[in-house]
Amino acid sequence: MSWLSARSVLYWAEQSATGVTLRDLCQIGLDRNLRREHGVFLHRELRIRLAQRVLELESLPYRLGERSGIRDVIEWYTGFVHLLEDKRFLLQFGVKPIQQPTESPVPYTEELDKEFTMLLTRVFEEHSEVIQAMAFGVQDLIAELREDYSHVQAEVDAILRRFFTARIGMRFLLQHHIESFRNREGHSGILQLACDPEVIARKAVEGIHHTNPGTFTYVPMHLHYMLTEVFKNSCRATVERHAESFDDPLPKVHCHIVHGDEDVTIRISDEGGGIARAALPNIWKFMFTTMKKTPWSGRRDDFRTKPGDSACNPLQRPKQGGVLAGFGVGLTLSRLYAQYFGGDMKILSLDGFGTDVYLHLNRLGTACEDLPQATPTNESHHESSIIQRPRIRSTSWF
Repeated sequence: MSWLSARSVLYWAEQSATGVTLRDLCQIGLDRNLRREHGVFLHRELRIRLAQRVLELESLPYRLGERSGIRDVIEWYTGFVHLLEDKRFLLQFGVKPIQQPTESPVPYTEELDKEFTMLLTRVFEEHSEVIQAMAFGVQDLIAELREDYSHVQAEVDAILRRFFTARIGMRFLLQHHIESFRNREGHSGILQLACDPEVIARKAVEGIHHTNPGTFTYVPMHLHYMLTEVFKNSCRATVERHAESFDDPLPKVHCHIVHGDEDVTIRISDEGGGIARAALPNIWKFMFTTMKKTPWSGRRDDFRTKPGDSACNPLQRPKQGGVLAGFGVGLTLSRLYAQYFGGDMKILSLDGFGTDVYLHLNRLGTACEDLPQATPTNESHHESSIIQRPRIRSTSWF
């Protein structure tokens, strides 16, 4: 890392990040003036969040920051901070613009906002295999510690939860600004104004029961990812549980959707035998999988990504093909996506019969991002400080 990159990362990491609400982002994406103001905010905010992740990864215990995969992420994120620097910051450290070909001006104008959006597209699409890279570094630690890994797993899981929660926020803000440059009909950026959970669920499974059908503003790709992970686990458990039933029909996996005053709740029920009570604490652990053969087998020597697996989250661009299960991150990431804007995922199991998964989604859009504790939100923690409330028009989207 050059002295300028190190100085830049340290400076921005010491700043405070600002949490935003789903409702604010929705209205920002629909108003060109608000979107341009948001671009100015984002130009600063992204450097803060990226730099905080760099310092956090560099300070990880057990030499995690030096391990293949995680070391790559540090380099990528440092490069992104450097890419987003503007002339004013560079002059502060005595660097002339001509010495810095990647200088990124603050997008105050329409033309600069267009250039900024193109830059964000580049950042978004480059090195999208961060989840696999992080997982590879942890797998390296697991291989080194073997049985002793259980003594440090709680600490490592906490580290991964913090990192991935922050990453969800960064990727969300990136893609929302990119997509809102030219909104699709019925969308504000990546937010669908009338998202129907039944339509999303039917893309993954049949047999949906929808109580008081309705829509709400949400991110369909988030919802699709979470449902796919749950359905995948339920279907696999059902098949394995009833594998010896020969020609008998398999029990159905049921999906029940309910619209409440605050939440949209989706319950997915299966008859896959359930989860033993002793094993329940493991389901939210990173790298935990019941697959006998995992995608990590034989991949200790070098970090190489393979798109198309369950590690490819909705804010990446997965390709067709590859393995769907076995990485040990899908269910835990799904809960982080649900919690990102005030929702949650809970699992109740009847050992010997089946499992119920409850997916709670905040339909009001008033919850701030679930940022890591070391990354404070604005003082109220109830509304974004990016835009002034008097300028927001009341709507009936929520």
